Amino acid sequence: MNPEIIASLAAFFTMIGYIPQAIKTIKTKDTKGISFWMYFFTLIGVIFWLIYAFMISSIPMIFKNVSVIIFGGIVFAIKVKNMINSSDEK
Repeated sequence: MNPEIIASLAAFFTMIGYIPQAIKTIKTKDTKGISFWMYFFTLIGVIFWLIYAFMISSIPMIFKNVSVIIFGGIVFAIKVKNMINSSDEK
């Protein structure tokens, strides 16, 4: 099987995994059950994966990492906002 097909499938399913949490968080604004540190370290890791994807010119990896940064970033931003407003804990 073509490695690009495997990369595309991996990117698709990894990216899709973030969408339900992002939708739920946007709708409810509830982030009490979400770990600040998990999203923080995941987003830092994804930024490095994005840099790597650009270095090797992998379109599936670039698409996946940008998508995860967007969806994960939304959840993380709401989490941080809730922490600042003291309605959330780390």
